[in-house]
Amino acid sequence: MKSRRELANKPKLLVVDDEPDNLDLLYRTFYRQFKVLRAESGYAALEVLTKHPDVAVIISDQRMPGMSGTEFLRQTADQYPNIMRIILTGYTDVEDLVGAINQGKVFKYVTKPWEATDLKIVVTQALDAHQLLRSRTEELERVLQQETLLNAMTNTIRGAATAQSMMQTVVETVGQHMGADICVLQPLGEALDAVTSTIYTAVALPLSAAGLLQQPHALAWEVKEMTALSLDDEDTLTVESQNLAALDVQATLLVPLISKQQPLAVLALHRCGTTDTWSDGARQLLATVADQTALALSQAITYEQIQALARREQLLNAVTQAIRSSLEPQAIFAAITHELGQVLSVDSCVLSLWTAVDDYMQCVGLYEAPAQEGFESHIAEDEAGLPRSQTPIRSNPVLQELLTSKQPIQIDDLSQRPEMTVQDQPLQAGGARSLLVVPLISEGEIIGSISLRHIRHPHPWRPGEIDLAQSVAIQAAIAVQQSRLYQKTRQQTEQLMVLDRQKTEFFQNISHEFRTPLTLTLGPLEAAVNQSRGLDFEESTIALRNARRLLRLVNQLLDLQRLDAGRMQPTFRPVNIEAFIKDVVTAFQPYCERQGLRLETRLTASPTVFLDLEKFDKVLYNLLSNAVKFTPEGRADSM
Repeated sequence: MKSRRELANKPKLLVVDDEPDNLDLLYRTFYRQFKVLRAESGYAALEVLTKHPDVAVIISDQRMPGMSGTEFLRQTADQYPNIMRIILTGYTDVEDLVGAINQGKVFKYVTKPWEATDLKIVVTQALDAHQLLRSRTEELERVLQQETLLNAMTNTIRGAATAQSMMQTVVETVGQHMGADICVLQPLGEALDAVTSTIYTAVALPLSAAGLLQQPHALAWEVKEMTALSLDDEDTLTVESQNLAALDVQATLLVPLISKQQPLAVLALHRCGTTDTWSDGARQLLATVADQTALALSQAITYEQIQALARREQLLNAVTQAIRSSLEPQAIFAAITHELGQVLSVDSCVLSLWTAVDDYMQCVGLYEAPAQEGFESHIAEDEAGLPRSQTPIRSNPVLQELLTSKQPIQIDDLSQRPEMTVQDQPLQAGGARSLLVVPLISEGEIIGSISLRHIRHPHPWRPGEIDLAQSVAIQAAIAVQQSRLYQKTRQQTEQLMVLDRQKTEFFQNISHEFRTPLTLTLGPLEAAVNQSRGLDFEESTIALRNARRLLRLVNQLLDLQRLDAGRMQPTFRPVNIEAFIKDVVTAFQPYCERQGLRLETRLTASPTVFLDLEKFDKVLYNLLSNAVKFTPEGRADSM
């Protein structure tokens, strides 16, 4: 007994005759070589063909009731052009034979009665013609499919703006042209870190398995060469078998995309509910498409990398220019956050200054994308209009981890790491969904950080984005140091200006104060010279006292060094104020007499007071000197 597999591999022969004996005879003649199908009329034969369109040869009688063999073969010629048609006829008229052959597009005719050997030869020739025609047709269809797919791929590659959009269009185009129910293009390695997986589906998936579409790696995995799998393959890995079974995948084809001997991606085609696999021609076509796609993806990635480098250089140049062109820290920090936030297309970019010993962060630069629907700002602000941190640094888990690692902290989805969520977020009320924090480091210590956030959706931070943020953080740290140096220099300049003003005032005062003791000293000396006599004891005491005062004034000139160093401080000591004033007044008496003035004192007993004697002496001498200078002659003043 022939096995089912052998029977399935036999070509199919359809015999049509209204006489059962003829059908039995034809069956006995061909059942060993063909899978013989029988029909007693043209109508019945058409129904058989709808169920078995892959019939190779038809043998039909010409004269049948209802529908003639000529009419039946004419209809099959229109609907099934690849089937070889043989007509059995008893016609002897040439014109009738020609009409039957032309209308039915008959391969050959056999006259009744026929010889079995001759009929076998004719049927074998018809089978060979059918197989050749089918082979040529399949080849033409393969070439047409290849040209169609390659043209579509060429247009896809030319029209794609980015590697991501190219991958999406490729997976849709391949899935549609290759008859896949599910098609996945999964990136591999570092070359495609900037893009994500793309998926095409042509069938409705069960709700229980819909989550697998969010995990493309479960439907496509790395292979070194084109690999065909079926669900019952023993070589299929257990986890992958479970994933495919959940989607009712029966046939899978994995095609690697390789460029410069490095895997770029893997293209996975799945068919659900059927074990039909892809033909050799389809596999050859997919291999060509894979090579073309790998080359195009490699070029697109290279172009995007060049663009990213150009944007990086442009950003760094803009930041550097902002640092060089402005001495105002606020303008520099605003430029840094604005440029970085726009280049990385984030919802928020915050530059904060803080150290390990600080209590709170100080926000010095903020960029926020245009407000999105449903988000409003309710954050406390400082005088500069920037958010004010309300969470202590010691209570911020992100900053604590940053202090420990001193490396960028990336969180693609904060909902997956609730322990890192901080309520104190200086942006819209919705908080952050994705977070990247890069430290500002100077002399090995953290002096601040740059925080980048996405609000609505998770965002996988790519290495290029992290590298760019780190480069900007280095420039920002330099800007912070320069800002602090500028502030320190400006303070020192202001201090020098104050010191210079103090010096000027000091010289003006000291030159004025030299006159009074000189005048008081010269008075007794001039009187003694004019009268040709010596100084008495009282005059000598006055001259000595004023000479000592001059010495003290000279010593004060040495205080300039202390003034420069900022160490000029008052010196207090106990003083008998009554005795001190009497000595000063006694020194002024001769001067007042020469001016026609009388100087009187009315002092009451006073306790000992603490004075900076030099400063108070200067005040009292200036007071009396100005009083003598601007008091009219003959007027008496008292003190």
